[in-house]
Amino acid sequence: MHEEEQRKLEIFSDGKNLKFPPEPDEIEVSVFGPGYGECVAVHSGRNNWFIVDSCIDTFTRKPAALVYFEKIDVDPSVAVKQLIATHWHDDHIRGFSKLLDVCKSAQLVCSTALNNPEFRELVCCYGTRSMLESSGIDEFRDVFETLKKRKETDIGNYTPVFAGQDRRIWEGDSEVFGSPAHCEIFSLSPSDSTILASMLGFADLLPRSGDTKRWLPAISPNRAAVVIWLKVAHFSILLGSDLEEHGEPDGGWSIIVNSHSPQRGKASIFKIPHHGSVTAHHPGVCADMLDANPIAVLTPFLRGGILLPTKNDTQRITSSTRNAFVTCGIPTRSIKRDRTTERTIKEAVKDIRTLFGPSGPVRIRLQRPDMVKVELFGDAKQLQVLST
Repeated sequence: MHEEEQRKLEIFSDGKNLKFPPEPDEIEVSVFGPGYGECVAVHSGRNNWFIVDSCIDTFTRKPAALVYFEKIDVDPSVAVKQLIATHWHDDHIRGFSKLLDVCKSAQLVCSTALNNPEFRELVCCYGTRSMLESSGIDEFRDVFETLKKRKETDIGNYTPVFAGQDRRIWEGDSEVFGSPAHCEIFSLSPSDSTILASMLGFADLLPRSGDTKRWLPAISPNRAAVVIWLKVAHFSILLGSDLEEHGEPDGGWSIIVNSHSPQRGKASIFKIPHHGSVTAHHPGVCADMLDANPIAVLTPFLRGGILLPTKNDTQRITSSTRNAFVTCGIPTRSIKRDRTTERTIKEAVKDIRTLFGPSGPVRIRLQRPDMVKVELFGDAKQLQVLST
């Protein structure tokens, strides 16, 4: 019998206990996603927190992680050990500079692909807040400014960690289930070849002499996103970011699956990559890296006629695990407007997005080796319910 089948899973959907923080020896994974954006907060024990990506709370317009910490009475200035930016796309980076400013003792982690002259020049060229709508480049410009101020004042951690394939980015002592435990965090991507591809992609986005500044598109496919593997004692968590899979043996999920160490074990919690899209699916992830019926969480995506996950995505995910959850309700279709209305909107604003209701979190707490509690807040739901 698999270890996860021996654990008792309790699911609570009344949303009454959001304000209660985890016990010092509890593991927690909370996933936020308002329909455009994503953030994951992880507690590894002993008030050690890690935040992966950032999104904006729909109602307060503040970073969702900060709103959550305020509710559970956690001081992010001392509790957050690392802020991990998996990639620079707008839906994963909004509010990140505010997080870095508040989480003063936290270390920044970002992809090695961003540690190159092309990306820094891109930030210099485009990160000026001149657009009507903020972009990921704008956010990274503010991140760099915060690191610069930290260095000048010698207040806070100003040395970033650059994530790459199979690199340990954190190691420390913790406590789970009343016993001392060891915590390790690894970045599983990007690979060397995808770092090179991203650098070339950044170079293509740089303006040429005489060009006017344009709205920056996201580089697609997403080759350089940082996938995270977190292990506390014998319990593992896989956070899939937005990394896509296109059958390239030296990149994407293929190289991660083929290089996965059996000694690292299998993950019991899985943040599904790229909003459940088939573009991020690799069968080897479920077969080789996850427990049977892992607790899987995804954040939906709705923008510009793109709606994720699709019905086929939902069916694929729920056929792989009966314990799949989504941070907010998924509409059955995107909003369609006539051409005149669309043109009028685009002339007035750069971007328009559908507002969802309360966006989670889906909160997972491992209270004992044999007990897992999943709590659903706001409009968070079990994905099986949506597939019927």
